[in-house]
Parts: sequence; C-alpha cells; structure tokens
Amino acid sequence: MENSFIIENLLQQKEGVRLEFKAKPNIDAIAKSITSFINTQGGDLVVGIDDKKNVLGIENAQQQSVMIQNALVELIKPTAPISVQVINYKKKEIILISVWEGAKKPYQYKGAIYNRIGQITKTTTPEKLTNLISQRKQADFHWERMPVLGAELTDLDTAEIQHTIKLYQEYKKDAKIEDVEDFLIQVGLLQNGNITNACMVLFGKNPIRFIPQSRIRLTLYPAKTSGNQFIDDKMFEGNIFKNITAIFEYLDIVYGKNLTVKGLLRTDKPNYPALALREGILNAIVHRDYNSVKGFLQISIYSDRTEIINYGALPDGITVADLKVEHNSILRNPDIAQMCFYRKHIEMLGTGTQRMIRDCKENKFKIPVWKQNDNVTTVTFPDISHNREDKSTDDAVNDAVNDAVNDAVKKGEIDAVNDAVSGGLTDVVKAIRSTDVGITINELVANIDKSHRTIQRYIQLLKTLDLIEFKGAAKTGKYYLTAKAERKLKQ
Repeated sequence: MENSFIIENLLQQKEGVRLEFKAKPNIDAIAKSITSFINTQGGDLVVGIDDKKNVLGIENAQQQSVMIQNALVELIKPTAPISVQVINYKKKEIILISVWEGAKKPYQYKGAIYNRIGQITKTTTPEKLTNLISQRKQADFHWERMPVLGAELTDLDTAEIQHTIKLYQEYKKDAKIEDVEDFLIQVGLLQNGNITNACMVLFGKNPIRFIPQSRIRLTLYPAKTSGNQFIDDKMFEGNIFKNITAIFEYLDIVYGKNLTVKGLLRTDKPNYPALALREGILNAIVHRDYNSVKGFLQISIYSDRTEIINYGALPDGITVADLKVEHNSILRNPDIAQMCFYRKHIEMLGTGTQRMIRDCKENKFKIPVWKQNDNVTTVTFPDISHNREDKSTDDAVNDAVNDAVNDAVKKGEIDAVNDAVSGGLTDVVKAIRSTDVGITINELVANIDKSHRTIQRYIQLLKTLDLIEFKGAAKTGKYYLTAKAERKLKQ
C-alpha cells in the first residue's frame, strides 16, 4: 500500500528525540510533542500505534487528520510546515505527523515552549531558551536572510507570490494578509524593508541578474560520456517555481511515454520513475548551496543514465548510507523549503529519498545511487535515458554506410543498393552501435520493426560491405560492428 513502508520503517526504530508513538489523537499531547520536535531536530509522530508498537488504528482518520492539522497550524507559533498524512497500514488507518527543525525558534504552544530530551517532551529551561534564541539570531544572518542589494518589489513576480498566498491561506486558514508586501514580511522574505536572497530565487522575475548561480543547466548527451558533443543544452534562468514547471514539462518530452491499449482503454506510462525523479530534482533545488558564486545545479541525461549534480555537500551528521533509511531532515535553506511546502511541491517531510527508492522499485527501475565528492552531491538514475536521437551520430552512420556502399559498387562486389535498402542498412548499424554487448537478429527485428526476412537481407549486405560481423555460437552469438565500421564512424 502507498507509503505504508514509511510506517514499517518507523516501527523498526525506538522512540527518541525524533520519533514518538501515540495510541489516540489527543490534540493537546500531540501539539506539545510537535512543538518540541520543531524546537529540537524535527521528527515524526505516529498516531494510532501505542508505545509498545501495537497497531490500533484511528477511526475516521481522514476527518481526524484535518482537525489535527488545523489545530497545530493555528496553535503553534510562529507558523511552521507541518505534514499530516493518513496511511493505511495492515488494513488500519494511521496518522503520520512530520515536521522539520524550525528556523524561527523558539516555537510555542499556548504560550509554553517545549523541547525534546531523549523520548521525553519537556518545557524549556531558561538555559535552553537562551540557546533557542541564539539559534534564531544565527538563522537571521543565514544566506537566505541576507538582503539583495538594489532589488525592489517591482523585481518580483507578483503572480507567483499571489498564487503562493492563496495556497498559504488554504494551509493557515486564520492568516490575515493585507497585500504582497505584508505576506513577504510575515514569512520572513522581506527583512527590514529589504528583499532577501531566498525571496529573489523564489519569486524574482529575473533572479540571475542578482544571483547568477541560481540558474539550472540541463544537457542531453548522445553517449555514455559528456565529451564535446551534446544533443540539447538548456539553461533555466527563472525563479524556482518557473524553473520547476519548465523542467518537468521538458522532461516529459525528453523521456517520452509508453502507450498501451487494453480493450477500449489507453494507458500512458512514463518511461521514467516520475515521482522519484521529481523528488530528486526538488531535493537538489531545495538543498543546493546558493551561497557560493561557484554553485551549480546540473541535470545530465546520457544514453544510459540520468544524473542530478548539485553543488552542496550533505549536512553534517548525514552520510550517503543514511539516505536509504529513515534519517534527520536537516535543511540548508529553510525559507526556500517552507515556500515549496506551501506550494505543495513537497508533500511529505523527511521521506523524499525513501520514496525515490520505493518508486523505482515499484515501477521496475533500478534504484538511484548517491555519491558525494568534496562539496558536490550526485544522484544517478541508472538506465533512465532520453528518447532523442543525435543528428551528428545519424550523419556519421549514414556517411559510413554510403561510403561502404559506393566502394562496393565501384569494385563490383554488389550491383546496386537503392535508397530504401540504404536507409535500412543505416538503421541496423545504429541499432548495433547502441549496445556494447552485441545484438541478435530477433532484437534487430524488434528494434527496427521490419520483417525477419528483410533484416536478414540487410545483415547479408552489411556483411558483404564488411561493416558487421557475427561472433559466438550459432544459437547464442550476436552481431557486432567491424573494425572497418568503427574507423569509418570516427572519420
């Protein structure tokens, strides 16, 4: 069942600083615990499972979840992103409440400040309160909160802000917002009359004018390495929300869809793990290190994989291995993350990497692989490639085949090869060239969509031209390009 694996993962852990189980949906007890999580390290609260991990379930869970979220958003000050989800686990409905560590500490519930010590929620001591206030001051000097010199409200995309206000008011129903400027002040994106860096990358009309490192590059390569050739190279230079829309629209075209028909119904299935790739790109956008002018976010799509390469190391305390299991969700850019949450680009807090793995498995794709090198984090999706053909590769294959045909005709080795056959020869050479492990005649028939007899005729001609050769046993062997073909393709 969707997201039930998250409950399964949480049940394998002990209650502690970031996890608590509650049997019943008691608003007061839940609010105190959630406030303590926000003031400490963030965390998950599971309602409908007792502290002995007995799965009890919640009646009318959907209605209860709405009541809980509304109460938490209204009663916890200042406003923080709080994710409340109903998950069906072992035929019982469970409520999962997740929060990030807050950037505007201290947070209060009914005027009291709570923090988490081990698995206990306690009211804050004077010493802890001093520490929370200190953390709040440090957050105010974070890159996100720094002013953008020379920027005015006219440099912002009002339509994007208005859309965000609408969704924010759906989340915080008692929010009173006078205008765009008032909203930006309330959410911390306008500080002392100055537009902040976070505000500019989120809502700027032309953010690269002020923050050039905020652009995103997406490149399609014809082969397994970057080299000097590419099929397409795009720069996305808008604000975060414009870029998110444009990138995903482009990827739908680049990867394509697989159409299947069952009876009278047609089903469109993406040729890629849509949820997983979306999470990967959004994680990179939210967690990238915007502070450095050397910062970058590169999406590279090769013939055998897709890579998202992000300038910004994993936060201290989190390793690559941690990404595959339940782990702390430490925000590098809390203001940016918060707006993405209100815009519903982030649906569940702290489970993105686990959901990526799950989505790949469920849709029969290889799971993503993370690696970190110096200050760069890369996530690779094996076998997720584009559907674009490289014109330069097509030209090289055409030239190689035509040269071989012309040489053979001059030598009298074959009488003639018409245009239709020449095109078919090119298709066979391209299909063989696309793999390093050879190809069978049945695979050629499937790839080129020609009859078995026609493919046999193409193969015989290509063998005569000394462009392909057969290697291996009669029943299990495959066709490969010859050294002559490889030389011609490199000319």
